[in-house]
Amino acid sequence: MLELIQFFISCSGCKGKVTPEMYSRLSHTDIIRRMTEEFDEESGEYPLIQSSPIWKRFRSNFVEFIQVLIRQCQYSIIYDQCMIDQVISLLTGLTDSQVRAFRHTSTLAAMKMMTALVDVALNVSINRDNTQRQYEAERSKMQNRRASDRLEVLMQRRQELEENMDEVKNMLIYIFKGIFVHRYRDSQAEIRAICMQEIGVWMRRYPAMFLDDSYLKYVGWTLYDRIGDVRLQCLRALQPLYEDPALINNLELFTSRFKSRLVDMTLDKETEVAVQAVKLVSCILKHSDSVLEDKDCENIYELVYCTHRPLAQAAAEFLTLKLFEVDSHAPPTRTRKGKKRSENTPLIRDLVQFFIESELHEHATYLIDSLWDQCQMLRDWEAMLDLLLEEPGRGETAMDANEETSLIEIMVCCVRQAASGESPVGRQAGGHHSHSNTNMQTGGANAQDASGRGRGGGPAGPGSSSVSSTREARALTEERHRMTEAMITALPALLSKYGESPERATNLLAIPTYMEMELYTTGRHERHLDLLLQGVQEIVERHTDPHALLACARVYESLCLDELSIAAKCQTVRGTLLDHLVDLYRDAFLNYFNDQGEEPDQDDEFHIVAALKRINAFYSCHDLSGLDLWDSLIRIAQSGNDASGDVVAQAICCCYHALLWNLKRLQESEMDKTESNKLRRQLNLYMDICIGYLDHSHKRLASESFFSICDLLVVFSRNLCDHMPNLHPPIYVADRDLELKLTNYLEQRVFIDDDDEEEDESAKFESLHERRKQLSSFFKLVVFNMIPVRAAAPLYKYYIRSFNDFGDIMKSTLAKAREHHRVNTARMIAHCLELCYLQVEAASNNHVERGSEGIQAVKELARRLNLSFGLDLIKIRESMVALHLEGIQFCVSRAASTAASGHPPGVPSNLLFLEVVSEFSNKLLRPDKKNISEHIRRLFPNPVGAEWSSLHAYCSSLDPDAADNTSGIDGPNHTTNITLPSNSNSLSAQSNALVPTSARIGYGSRGRGKRLRDSDSSLPASDISVNPQSTSIAVKKRRVNLPNASKNLSGNVSHVTTAEANPSRSTSPVEIPPNNLDCASQ
Repeated sequence: MLELIQFFISCSGCKGKVTPEMYSRLSHTDIIRRMTEEFDEESGEYPLIQSSPIWKRFRSNFVEFIQVLIRQCQYSIIYDQCMIDQVISLLTGLTDSQVRAFRHTSTLAAMKMMTALVDVALNVSINRDNTQRQYEAERSKMQNRRASDRLEVLMQRRQELEENMDEVKNMLIYIFKGIFVHRYRDSQAEIRAICMQEIGVWMRRYPAMFLDDSYLKYVGWTLYDRIGDVRLQCLRALQPLYEDPALINNLELFTSRFKSRLVDMTLDKETEVAVQAVKLVSCILKHSDSVLEDKDCENIYELVYCTHRPLAQAAAEFLTLKLFEVDSHAPPTRTRKGKKRSENTPLIRDLVQFFIESELHEHATYLIDSLWDQCQMLRDWEAMLDLLLEEPGRGETAMDANEETSLIEIMVCCVRQAASGESPVGRQAGGHHSHSNTNMQTGGANAQDASGRGRGGGPAGPGSSSVSSTREARALTEERHRMTEAMITALPALLSKYGESPERATNLLAIPTYMEMELYTTGRHERHLDLLLQGVQEIVERHTDPHALLACARVYESLCLDELSIAAKCQTVRGTLLDHLVDLYRDAFLNYFNDQGEEPDQDDEFHIVAALKRINAFYSCHDLSGLDLWDSLIRIAQSGNDASGDVVAQAICCCYHALLWNLKRLQESEMDKTESNKLRRQLNLYMDICIGYLDHSHKRLASESFFSICDLLVVFSRNLCDHMPNLHPPIYVADRDLELKLTNYLEQRVFIDDDDEEEDESAKFESLHERRKQLSSFFKLVVFNMIPVRAAAPLYKYYIRSFNDFGDIMKSTLAKAREHHRVNTARMIAHCLELCYLQVEAASNNHVERGSEGIQAVKELARRLNLSFGLDLIKIRESMVALHLEGIQFCVSRAASTAASGHPPGVPSNLLFLEVVSEFSNKLLRPDKKNISEHIRRLFPNPVGAEWSSLHAYCSSLDPDAADNTSGIDGPNHTTNITLPSNSNSLSAQSNALVPTSARIGYGSRGRGKRLRDSDSSLPASDISVNPQSTSIAVKKRRVNLPNASKNLSGNVSHVTTAEANPSRSTSPVEIPPNNLDCASQ
């Protein structure tokens, strides 16, 4: 017994020894008190919370030991009122200890012991029932055949088992009341989670005793726990109970009392808890549909659109149970022609109605991705096609235009899912913070979004789908084949019937890009191919909508791939169509720019804009360089003062694509330097034109010019020489004047107040979306070092004012820029603050008051930017020194001029700026504070008087003995001193070399007494898809974590290239470096 007591003490991490004398003389309470005195709690570590593999094995072995111990003692020892009673007494005392290690270890042991005793009670109960049956069977025999000895043995056996049962139940009740009732609300979440985990086991294994409201109430109360893992254990404890039809009746009172809480937990801030809650509510729905009200179900319905895929799929399962169950008793329906409709037809109509009522029409891909594994009706191509193509029969209600449009969108999403098997962009594959980086791409085409701007990338379709196994890949191929067989015959009819609507045509034209093109040949569908080509051509000639035209261009791109057997025919048709489009364009050009000098009318403008839209759409996917369009296009681009802004903007887009295709041909073929020089002249002319339009009054023209400049600065950067060393390719580098024009454009067009009350919310959203992409385009240049980091300084003046709209992009840019050029980024921040100070100075007539609102705003900006540096002071040491020296230099540069302007000699007029710089003093290491203080004293040797109060305040912030967060980081024996320049004029030049290499490495083991995290402590980006977190009951707002176009397309700069500005832009044939600014805030 002594060894068993010592075992529990040692497993808690206590090094104390229980001697035989202590065991014989002291009570368990006194032993625990003695062991508490010998427990070393300084480290806070004990076996159960260690994360190494050996200690994980220890935990499992510890639990197994408890179970084996009870199992070996179940027939006699546990009833001797000695060993088990003493163990329970010891564990009860340990669970009441103030030492966490004792409490945690003993609670785990006690709960596992109780689980083992439940198994013993279950075995005893089974043996007792068997004995009772044997006794009744023997007793029912006739008296001459009855064995009285056997009856007596059975009776004694039954009595013994009943006594054992009573004793085991007493043990269970004692442990429950003595340990569980106190520990289920312990201050430590791990202990509470253990209690909830085990009580679920007891209820499942021995429901006769534990599946009672007197025990269920503890689980119900703990559903409100503030820790997610504890709430999760509660739900996992309840899940098996609700799944067992035999136990569901025992849960009626519990369900009625805690149903609202269970429904609320479907919106829990912890996604894993929310997933489990939705699954639990689904179990309730299976057995009792009447329990859930409509409002309860509606909250769960919306979760199918959330970005977390497991939660969306759990909600989809609930939705399927509620709305999409096949009615086997429903009479069959037929079309007007008498064709029998699929049994899934009513379900598909219900899905369309649900999609319409959800009012989230831009997120059908999220809905289909959620339902794909739950609903086989989404693979019933015949049912969907019949609804779209067949006339309704007797007793059927015809679909209205909205329902038809929604069904087309849903069907196209199903086609995409069947062909690619990928989740939508922005939907997390699983876990708490994992993001899907999958991009939806078109088969055979460069990846583009719906607007026509390219994202770069390779061929699409199932070839790019990442599947985890050969079986999944085979299933995906088979699904794509079935989809193609269904669509290949129906697509021409769909285009003929619904092609008049640009929106419907755009959706339908996405289908061919996911089909198996070779099936046109192997399946002998040449006639359907001809009809498809004819239908696409009619749409090109009928529509001028950029989305529809771009979809047509993508179809031709997919059909004309050289490796396809149908390529020759499709290329011929494409060539004929392009010749026709070019003829239309030339006629419109001649009519618009006529030689008679007549002003073009509205018809002339309409025709040339329509022609340019078609040329631009096809130029984005096909090389039109052989059609000799450059001269006329560049002439239109140069006529900004004479032509309409819409006309010139379209020409700007076309010329942009022409330059990229010319560069692509230069890269792929062995052309001479003459072609390279020609491209250089075209590039320089085009860039000059675009730069001139940056301040144009026509918003669209200025925007297209801005996007083109940003894109081409990346494409024609110095990196091009690495790929084409022999041809001396054209390079275009932004000069200082262009940098200023780009930043001025952003200040005037992006950082503006969008408070027009007359503008509707949709227009405001689109405007914000456009501005975010423009800002991302510029910051891409900063991150990839196409322009200096310092050029971004004017934009960070708006960091606080525009944080809700652009904070995530600006924070990510700082982080990425700091990875490449840390010191320059710090100097940029200093320069930004200098610009803000100068603005305040100018607004106050060069007399800035210390407590003025303007200077307080600059200080607040400094505090917010300071947070972006993180907490790793060693990592940012060089940056911080550079920032301080930049601020000091800003003040010193004024010293000479202020003496001549009437100020006291040697007092800079902008000395107050040092108080702004002092906001960054808490990020300096102790020796750097000392060195900068000495440097200040050399620059200003005699700062006496009230006019030097700002300098005194700055020096106070540099006091090495002041309390700051550098304690425990550095000491006098583990730091490297920084030699500061003695000449103030050389501050800026020398600050980059202030910290020696040895100082950048670290400070030794003692210097790292407290490890600081390298994290960004700044406020989270304002993102409508991030729900506020609750504290006590941990329930989200009644708002779904919906996929948002603003986040998916521009919240993350890696998903936003400047080729996404609007439908007139499309993918670049030249590979642009990926934009890796990950701005998503989770």
